[in-house]
Amino acid sequence: MTARDTAPRRPPDAPDGGGLPGTVAGNGTAGFSGDGGPAPDGQLAFPADVAVAGGAVLVADHANHRIRRADGTGTLTTIAGDGLRGFSGDGADAVRARLGFPSALAVAPDGAVFVADEMNHRIRRIDSSGVVDTVVGDGSRGEGDGDGDGGPAGRARLDSPCAVAVDAAGRLYVGEAGALRVRRIDGDGVISTVVAASGRAGGSGAADAGEAFLPAGLAVDGDGRLYIADPEGRRVLLLGTDGALRALAGPPDGSAGTAVDWGAPCAVAVDGEGALYVADQTGHRVWRLAGGAARIVAGRPDPAVRETTASGDPAAGAVVHTELAYPCGLAVDPAGRLLVADNFHHRIAAVPLTTAPSEDTGPVRDQKPEPEPDREPEPERSPEPEPARKPEPDRGAAGPPSGDGGAPSAQPARLLVRQEVGLEIRRGQSELIHVRVSSTDPWAPGRVEHHFTAPTGFVFDGRVTCAYYRADRTVLPGGSPTGAVGDDGRSLVVTDEPRLNTAGHPAAALVYTLGVRALADAGPGRYTDGRAVIAGQPEVRLKASVLGDDED
Repeated sequence: MTARDTAPRRPPDAPDGGGLPGTVAGNGTAGFSGDGGPAPDGQLAFPADVAVAGGAVLVADHANHRIRRADGTGTLTTIAGDGLRGFSGDGADAVRARLGFPSALAVAPDGAVFVADEMNHRIRRIDSSGVVDTVVGDGSRGEGDGDGDGGPAGRARLDSPCAVAVDAAGRLYVGEAGALRVRRIDGDGVISTVVAASGRAGGSGAADAGEAFLPAGLAVDGDGRLYIADPEGRRVLLLGTDGALRALAGPPDGSAGTAVDWGAPCAVAVDGEGALYVADQTGHRVWRLAGGAARIVAGRPDPAVRETTASGDPAAGAVVHTELAYPCGLAVDPAGRLLVADNFHHRIAAVPLTTAPSEDTGPVRDQKPEPEPDREPEPERSPEPEPARKPEPDRGAAGPPSGDGGAPSAQPARLLVRQEVGLEIRRGQSELIHVRVSSTDPWAPGRVEHHFTAPTGFVFDGRVTCAYYRADRTVLPGGSPTGAVGDDGRSLVVTDEPRLNTAGHPAAALVYTLGVRALADAGPGRYTDGRAVIAGQPEVRLKASVLGDDED
């Protein structure tokens, strides 16, 4: 029996919709926009991590397959990724490269940025000149034994890297969600496993983390000790410089040093004083661990200990009352702020930890941005040729709150449905279109139909798959959705039994992947008249571009 099986659970508090923290980047609406303008006005899509590099804030813009940067003036730019999922670009400008769901960031002492390129099973490095290269992983998925330990990191195999950290000596640590291990790359480029789940390949020098283990977040302190956020075991582990592993904090009935009743600790950060901050993803909170005590510094206060709320210094014993939704990345900046990747709010939030001012980081917007006005509907099946083809994910549809879990609800859950990335296809060629469905509510509607209409110039070819994205960042294959093509390929009906946020199935999002083909006689241009109707929810727009013969 695992630690997760035996630990008592207190139902997590849902975000309450009030008291938003200051916003460093992201306007709260999923999408991609805002480069060249104020970072709080831009759009992010499920940011997975945040890091600080000099006077800038870096964001792993997960569903946009990009790395974004808010500089010291608060201006937002893209520094890596062209927005299309894939792998390309090594040895060239990072903004023209392709990434596959970047999930974590770390900044080296020399200023280089390491990116966990999760679905490409690689760690990429962006140097000070903006050139990207692969430094760990050959792109093939690891299987445990024979994954390259003891050899060059570039020839090793990784399995869904989801966390990275760098120590003062430049040694790189990588957490793998698929292989359930932490590996270290030393200065000579040799890779080894330092922590692994019981029964997993790790070599004689690896510490045993037990059966319930997932290294979802990593951080290194000034003494070179490695902190590991483990949502599977509901623990934070500490790997000492001597290689000894111990549970620093965990469930009240466990053997951890500090008892904390949290749900899924998934990210960690250490400040200059040695205090540790932990993001509880399913509890929608951030905790501070120091001196053997734990308290909440962001998210809903804990009424059990009569915590108070405040907008000032938390050292006075108060917490900052903020609304967080699945926080999954943390960083402490020189201004004394805790930066939070507020995943389902599509923003980077800033929580004050001290009152000391600093000019090293960008400005913060303290109020919630006003929603953009609804756009006028576009004519059905009308082409929109557009030279600058940037993906513009659509807003999701919202419905009434749902019921409590496994059984179908009388009222629909509040769903966010959006096309994941822009699509550009040459005439006569095939590609995949990705439609993401996510929710903070439980959703189990039973067997339902989803209706899709292809944009003008495109047809569906009948291919349908889906994958679930869990709160711990792992990706699981979906069930067995079936697809029926009609209207000469223009329409597709998918039948499935989706489940989100239900007992035994903690996935908060799923992605339907549909095969499409651009007709041989399709006119070049951008078409925005596709439709997706998920389980009877309001429709959202699907968009794609047909490339002409002279276009790249």
